Amino acid sequence: WVTGITRPVHIGRTTQVWQIELSNGAGELTCVSRITMAVLAPR
Repeated sequence: WVTGITRPVHIGRTTQVWQIELSNGAGELTCVSRITMAVLAPR
């Protein structure tokens, strides 16, 4: 199994940064990734 934990790094009005940590079945950290997203106003 692979387990993922996502945590917010920055939550702003127009941008958000999230960190994702993936662990294997033994609980060992195997990957750390970050995503930056733009927050757009609804149309």
